[in-house]
Order: sequence, then C-alpha cells, then structure tokens
Amino acid sequence: MKKCILNLNWQKTNSVSAFSGIAMIAMWIIIMGCTNPENDLTVEPAQASTEEDMTSTAEMRKPVSEKCISIGQEITDRHRAYNAAFIDEDVDKLYYDFWAPEYYEFVPNFNKDREGMREQMTGYYAKGGNLSSYICESLERSVYEDVVYDIGAYDNVGDVNGNQFIINGYYFLRWVKQQDGVWRVDKGVAGPRGNTSAVNATTDEGPVVCYNKHQANHHTAGNYVINQKITERFAEYMEALTSANLDNAQKFWSEDIHLYGQGLDVDRNELYEYYRQFFETGSITSANTKLHYRFIHGNTVYDIGQSENTVLVNGVQSVNKTNYVIRWQRGHDGIWRINRIMDLFRVG
Repeated sequence: MKKCILNLNWQKTNSVSAFSGIAMIAMWIIIMGCTNPENDLTVEPAQASTEEDMTSTAEMRKPVSEKCISIGQEITDRHRAYNAAFIDEDVDKLYYDFWAPEYYEFVPNFNKDREGMREQMTGYYAKGGNLSSYICESLERSVYEDVVYDIGAYDNVGDVNGNQFIINGYYFLRWVKQQDGVWRVDKGVAGPRGNTSAVNATTDEGPVVCYNKHQANHHTAGNYVINQKITERFAEYMEALTSANLDNAQKFWSEDIHLYGQGLDVDRNELYEYYRQFFETGSITSANTKLHYRFIHGNTVYDIGQSENTVLVNGVQSVNKTNYVIRWQRGHDGIWRINRIMDLFRVG
C-alpha cells in the first residue's frame, strides 16, 4: 500500500462530499462488516511504572510458528471464499457460512446485525446491484489461537442498474473459530480510505503475527482491572486532545503506533506532525464517544466504537462522525498505550 498524503480536511464532514450517491448507497456491500465487554482472556494487573518506556508489547510476541502460519493461511482461504460469495450474490452462503450468529458490522451509512445485513443485501441485489470485483490487501493479521484480527485495504468495483461505482477503503474483520471448527466473522468495520492508490492484487495474506497465549488465572478480577484502566486511559487521552495538549496526548501512543483514516496512513512522527498543524488553526471543541465492544486478550485490548467530535478550523465549525477501532497494548513498563487506530467516516 502507498502512504496517503496528510490531509488537514479529514476532520470535516464535507471532506467526503466527493463520494457519489451510488457509492454511498452501495457501501454496505463491502465486507467488513451492543453488548457488554467480552471477558474471555485476562492478564495480571499492570505493574507500577513511569511513562518513559513507550515500547509496545508487540515486541513480546511469539516468533511465527508453523501453527501460526497455518492459521494465517486458513484465514486467507476463508477470506477469498468470503469475497467470492459477495460477487456470486450468494446471501445464504454469507449468512450461514461466513457470519457468526453474533455478527455485527459498522459501515459509513448504517450499523447492522446478521439479520439486518441479510435483509439489506437481498434487497440490494434484487434492485439490480452487483459487485464485479473485490480486491483485498491484508495489512496486518493478529492471531490469538481461536480469534484473528485482520486490518486491511480493499478496492471494490460494481454497479447499480448499470451505473458503475468504485470504492477504495479500509476494513477491520474479527474472525472467530466456532464450535464446529469453522472460522466466521463476528465483527467488522469498514469505510473510505480517501485515496485511490491500488491495493496489492496478488495476495490478501498480509503479515501474520502470533501473540503469546493468555494467562487463565484470576479471570474475572484481571479483566475488571484492565477494563477500568483502559476506560480511564481513553478518557485522559481525549481530554488531552480536547485541551490541545499534544505533548500529553503523544504519551498515550506506543512507539510503533499507526493510524488509518480517510486521507491518513501515518506512523507516530507523522501523526504528531498532523496534530501539530491542526492545532495551529483548529481545535476539538467537544468529543463524544460510544464504546460498543471491548475484547481483552492478555496484554492487548481491542475497542470498537463510534465518535462524534465537533471541531473548529479557522473559525469554521463542523462535526466529524466516525466508526473507530483502537488497539491498546501494555508496554514493558506496564502502561497501556494506543498501538493502532482505525478512524473511518460515517454518515449518521
């Protein structure tokens, strides 16, 4: 994937006005896509430490094993078959074979569960919609034995009653191995990436990383502590941004943080520069977020939610609405920091 050029207009809702009506109507067809936080994995409470060590726990991951490679290939095979089912307009296959019963997706113009997605897709195909090409590039794939998180980019080509559309976007998929041994998607997020740099059409495998197996001791207590700590850290982080305290905000980023958003594909230094420029003429006057899902995996936590931020740039106020995915990781010093952000435009 080519990097996107920094774009200070990404905060404004009118920055997506170039999307055609057809593209917005058809956006839901893309693969991506509330309950209490999931408490399936746990770690011991974090040790006392300072903010000096920003190193991500990514460095404490296991070397890629044959099992890890095998799981990565299983997901690759399933993902390719998943894409083919969309192109074949096989809604029943998607419903029974690829969507877990608790499936839920977030895309720019709606949120839907498995039943809602089935109804919408059936109606879409019946009205003349189709998808002729679906190319995915996995940017990173994280394996936790029976759960896999996939972050990537896609290019879609299709049409609605003869009117062609092309959609370039990012996706997040959570694959879970079901009791019958089949990998199915239970959560997904997708949205525009704001550029037309072509994805790698030759593979959707992506770099596969295995994480250390979680510790099973103190199951409930451990997750309660983690859940409270992440909630507190996120509130402190948003306070730093709304107060335009960039030096404080960057303390919440791991050294290897990466952000994917509309017009943004940036590492730590680039993210700092983006916010530095933004705060020269702009500010975040209010920030409202809603957490829908939290998945705890030892030293790693995934949050899926929605935000609605009011920003002021050169005296002009606008509202920025997004679906977001945040991956938190606990560093060597025991401090939880943001390691990945996927912040994708939504309509309502």
